[in-house]
Amino acid sequence: MNMLPIGHAELYIYPENTLPHDSIPMPQRIDVTDLQALVEVLNAIPAETSFSVLLVINECVVGNGKYFMNSENAVILHEYGACVGFLIKPLALLRDARQRAAEI
Repeated sequence: MNMLPIGHAELYIYPENTLPHDSIPMPQRIDVTDLQALVEVLNAIPAETSFSVLLVINECVVGNGKYFMNSENAVILHEYGACVGFLIKPLALLRDARQRAAEI
C-alpha cells in the first residue's frame, strides 16, 4: 500500500555574504519527507550558510529551527516545538558519512 506522508520538513537555505548593492537574496526552499533525503540536503549545504527548518504535519507548522552550517557540522541557533532535537540524528549520520569519506 502506497501511503501519502502526512508531514514534511521545509528547509530554507539562505545565501551568505551579500553586499548592500546586491538584489534581495531569496532563500532556496527544499521539501523533504524522509531521513535519507534530509541527510542528502544537509550534505549539499555549503559551509558558512544559514538555513531554517519548518516541520509541517497535516498542513500545520509544528516546529521551527534556525541553523548555521560551518565546515564541520551545523550549529543550532534556535529550535522550537517539534524541531527541538529534530536534527540530532541526521547530523550524526552526516558527521559519520563525512568521517568515512575522509578515511578513504
